[in-house]
Amino acid sequence: MSIEVTMRHSDVRIEALKEYAESRMQKLQEKFPKVTSINIVIDIDVKKHMYMAEVVANRLGETAVGAKEFSESAKSVIDTAAARAERQLLRMRVKARKGTVRKQREASPKN
Repeated sequence: MSIEVTMRHSDVRIEALKEYAESRMQKLQEKFPKVTSINIVIDIDVKKHMYMAEVVANRLGETAVGAKEFSESAKSVIDTAAARAERQLLRMRVKARKGTVRKQREASPKN
C-alpha cells in the first residue's frame, strides 16, 4: 500500500507535519486493508492562515473516497479529513456487504 503526502504553496517543507499525515493515514490503512493507495494533499494559504487537506483513497482499483477539509490548524485539518474518509470507507464496506448478502439471498432456493 502506498501513502503519498503532497505539500502545496509552502516555501518550507514541514517534515513533522508530513510525518504526522503519514502516521494518520497508516492508521486508516490498518482499519481498511483493501485500500490500495492513499493520497493526501495539504495546501497552505499564508495570507488567510488556513490549511486545506484533501484525502483520496483508492480501493480495489476504484476511487473510493475524496474528503476535503479546511481549518486554521494543520493537525486538526488532517484529523478531520481522515475521519471523514474513514466514515466514507466504512459506508462503502457496509454497502458492499449488503450487496453480497442480497445476491446470496436471490440465488438461494425459495421455500
